[in-house]
Amino acid sequence: MKRVGFIAVLGETNAGKSTLINKLVGQKVSITSRKVQTTLSRILGIAVRGESQIIFVDTPGFSRNRRIESLEKTAWDAFREADEILFVIDVCKRKLDASVALLKKIHAEKKVSLVMNKVDLLHKPKLLEIAQTFSQIRNFEKVFMVSSLTGSGMDEILDYLASVAPEGEWLYDEDQITDSSFEKYASEITREHIYHRLHQEIPYKCVVKTDSYQDQPDGSVRIVQSVHVKSKAHKIIFLGHNGGKIKAVGEAARKELSSLLERKTHLFLNVVVDDAKARCS
Repeated sequence: MKRVGFIAVLGETNAGKSTLINKLVGQKVSITSRKVQTTLSRILGIAVRGESQIIFVDTPGFSRNRRIESLEKTAWDAFREADEILFVIDVCKRKLDASVALLKKIHAEKKVSLVMNKVDLLHKPKLLEIAQTFSQIRNFEKVFMVSSLTGSGMDEILDYLASVAPEGEWLYDEDQITDSSFEKYASEITREHIYHRLHQEIPYKCVVKTDSYQDQPDGSVRIVQSVHVKSKAHKIIFLGHNGGKIKAVGEAARKELSSLLERKTHLFLNVVVDDAKARCS
């Protein structure tokens, strides 16, 4: 009997939600970065476990910063549509007050499982203490202790989600891992490398657009992307001395895209300053 279920992954900013989805799906579908709020739009990760298709709705983390209220609305929209919630916490974080407050906002009738991330970095007594604290707030369907970085605990999550997914026909092809177009996916890869290299210098809402994707006669592919920034000062930061920074970003993204496509990739990046009227956000 075929099954299909929508799973929302919620949690505080930088709790490891994107890395968790990437591990569960088995391939990168959502970017990961030290910069908070890097998931700007809903990206579905799709995993198959036996006869079950599990569709993950990755959402922006929740933050107290008022500038990103629109991102939080996206997260709540995903939450309302889901059959079940994976609530992710970073057990290494000193204060978990924000996670506690967020958990209390979830309606009691929602099915929620607690995912305690980064358990490989903490001693067991402390882990049990944290689990007890959160279990006093609400009853969880399951409590999972995992490491998104190493992949420990992923099989247990997948087995459980596959067993509780509602009966229904699959919505995506068996080998499909995301509903995002490749152009959007390629843009996400480049944006991740930008954040890794410039995470202290760039604004949150950096936008990368894939302008063209062309197969070449020799079997290679030519990809042109534009990096949209808000000012000339930001453009100077992106370019770096003699264009060194943007070249490094382009080379790293090109290598990853080449590996993904399994063929030679030519990547061209253009830094564009948006005017006030047409500014991307």
